[in-house]
Amino acid sequence: MLLRLLFLFCLFAVSACSNGDPEAEVICLLETCGGDDDDGDDDDGDGGDNEDDDEPSTITISATDDSIGQLIGNIDDANYNPAFQIFTISAPGLDAQLNRFFTADYNGILAMRDPTETHNAYLGQGIGTRVVVYSGGLAGNVQRLAAFGRTSAAALPLTGSAEFNGDYVGFTPTRRVNGRASLDVDFAAATISGSITNRVLRLKPDNTLDAVNPLSTLDLGSATISNAGRFSGATTGGEIVNGQIVWNPATGSFAGLIGGATGNEAVGTVSVDHTDTTGGSFQETGGFLATR
Repeated sequence: MLLRLLFLFCLFAVSACSNGDPEAEVICLLETCGGDDDDGDDDDGDGGDNEDDDEPSTITISATDDSIGQLIGNIDDANYNPAFQIFTISAPGLDAQLNRFFTADYNGILAMRDPTETHNAYLGQGIGTRVVVYSGGLAGNVQRLAAFGRTSAAALPLTGSAEFNGDYVGFTPTRRVNGRASLDVDFAAATISGSITNRVLRLKPDNTLDAVNPLSTLDLGSATISNAGRFSGATTGGEIVNGQIVWNPATGSFAGLIGGATGNEAVGTVSVDHTDTTGGSFQETGGFLATR
């Protein structure tokens, strides 16, 4: 009986609201009749539509992406067989087979050369990236080449920042170059910069340190990281500072990518032109592999 009376009362109030009865309007405004809330909240109490949905935190490079397994640079292909310790490399005008040269290994980066010492190379292999640097060839076809690439899928962070540290290797016409790579990556701003420090020259045949020609720090200027994790920029510094010949500030460029399963590796190549005040010059070609 009570429910029936309440129902009849609500019908009366609704009817009165439609007829402009002031007293009934007050009742309606007080929501005696169970009208909809007017505070903008949804019935489920979740506060309405959430316009601040979470943004993606990573960009995924799948294992089937065309870039996986490819080299970016001027080397077409390079493969290492650890069982036989044989390294093959191909590029325009180059098709060579090299063996391991343990004496010139630099930390985790492997050195290669052929029995005649015509061809020399470095191979840096991460979990999901690699970098290859080559120097050599016969008279009239001497080349210094470098390339980098991904070897597996990657998830590139879009938030936060990180410091990557690793190794640098390279070649000049007569020397090897070793150093330490340090990169500062701002994933949120999509920028990268860094430097290559502790740079030293070593003789190619036996990897003996060239203490006469120390090298200065090579700076990698700020560069933008693309949605594919690629970057490129300009270098400054890095010249010889032996006090005997005055070398001009070196100029050059670098390029690379972020890789690894969680964007935890950075690989790239460097090309630097060295000139002195007397007109002498040489080119340095190198590569780096760093992790966070």
